[in-house]
Amino acid sequence: MSTGTGVFASLPDNFFSPLARSNREHYAALLTLYFRLFQENARGLEREQVIRSFTEYLGLHRSALAEEGTEELSFQDGEEKMPELDFGPLPGGTAGSGEAGGSKGMGDRALANLFLRRLINTGWLSEETLSDYSRVINITPHGRPFFEALARVEEGLKTEYESHVVAVYSLLCGDAVEENGHYAVLNAHGTTQTLIDSLKVLSQSIKGHYDRLTADAAASGISGILHLHYDLYAADILDGAYKRLKTSDNLSRYRPKIIKKVGDLLADEKWLAESARKLSRNNSLPQGDNRRRLETMLEDIRDTLRAVDPLLEDIDRRNMLYARSSIGRVKALLEPDSTLAGKLGAVIKELYNRGKGAEPEELHHKLAHRLHRIRVFAPESLYRRYQREAGEFNRAAGPVDREALEKAEAELLIRLQRQLGVKRIGDWLDGQGGREGLLAARDLVKDESSFIHFIYSVLYADSRPAFGYDIEENQEGAENYAGASVKAGGYVVPDVLLRRKG
Repeated sequence: MSTGTGVFASLPDNFFSPLARSNREHYAALLTLYFRLFQENARGLEREQVIRSFTEYLGLHRSALAEEGTEELSFQDGEEKMPELDFGPLPGGTAGSGEAGGSKGMGDRALANLFLRRLINTGWLSEETLSDYSRVINITPHGRPFFEALARVEEGLKTEYESHVVAVYSLLCGDAVEENGHYAVLNAHGTTQTLIDSLKVLSQSIKGHYDRLTADAAASGISGILHLHYDLYAADILDGAYKRLKTSDNLSRYRPKIIKKVGDLLADEKWLAESARKLSRNNSLPQGDNRRRLETMLEDIRDTLRAVDPLLEDIDRRNMLYARSSIGRVKALLEPDSTLAGKLGAVIKELYNRGKGAEPEELHHKLAHRLHRIRVFAPESLYRRYQREAGEFNRAAGPVDREALEKAEAELLIRLQRQLGVKRIGDWLDGQGGREGLLAARDLVKDESSFIHFIYSVLYADSRPAFGYDIEENQEGAENYAGASVKAGGYVVPDVLLRRKG
């Protein structure tokens, strides 16, 4: 066992050595295979079952295995012994870890025993002999988190944002929070942090793909850019985490309800006192400390959910930047003359070739520059930026003209009074007889003023639910007028009816 501090105080010295060997990908696959079997079985896994699964895997990948040394391993009675053979250096000129024993002459079962024994010796697994003399392979307590991490990486780090938000909502807005609020807040706080961590990982993953695009695109060409975009970026981001994030409405649906519930819990003195008392039974801390802890976690949940929007905007911005850069690079390779940078590059190349005595090309026919609307460059073509006078924005404010302000205020009030708002137009229609019956367009429009009032009436009736009138088509007079229009007061207006609501 290690004598270090922190993580390495509880881990064996050689815990990570299987994942640092030449067969590290196969060790990781075997650990993931064991973890899947462990999850599917209610009891521990018998050694024979593990050996059988390892043997099947190693038999399928035997040709891809590098040689494994055996001298540093310890074996129990009854295990398959390894042949003490020396096969010399491994492919590539590296020696077999300085070990005398080798794995080249082993059968698949013996090789499975070798891999299992190394995982046991390094502290990933442990072996237990039961009372009936059966041997069971278990996960070590310090190795459990690393098994889960390997399984998540092997699955592709899929993150379900919907499940995080729904979990927080269920914990805080359900009935359980009233009786077991201390448990609900603890779990909701952890789930909220997981949600934010997942969003941060998504943002950083997009940046990683963008860095790979900018680093490899120049050397890989069009096929390489398309591979990075459609095979890697689309599979990892667009069809995975980003799609689930953008197509799910749970975040926008549940976030306001969660924030409101957090505010209600923080204001509920009785609930805080009771939840702090129940929490004190579990951690033996004073009730006052546990109350402050609950308040802090609730405030963290509220503030974290409020801070999600900038993170979502950053994810959208990075995704747009990647798509624009990828498409731009493909376009620049397919049509170099389609961009200003491509045009300048072609000009520079032509000047360089002419300087070396090469035959000049007719660039003015090949490059449709479209930089200006005239046929030749002239002094008038030069763009000049007009500079403002220095200190123009730092001028001190002058004296206030009270008379001018009062005049401007009076003019503003007059304009406001003349505005044809919803109430003003409604009163006008009432004055035209709208309370007694239907109002026809040909009866309302008599001059310019009534024409303007009629236009506002139709606009408000069509778009403002709070307006007091509805629009109806005039079916009776349709045969007397051309189409759906009528001429009234010198104007051609829609032949409609206005009916007062209610």
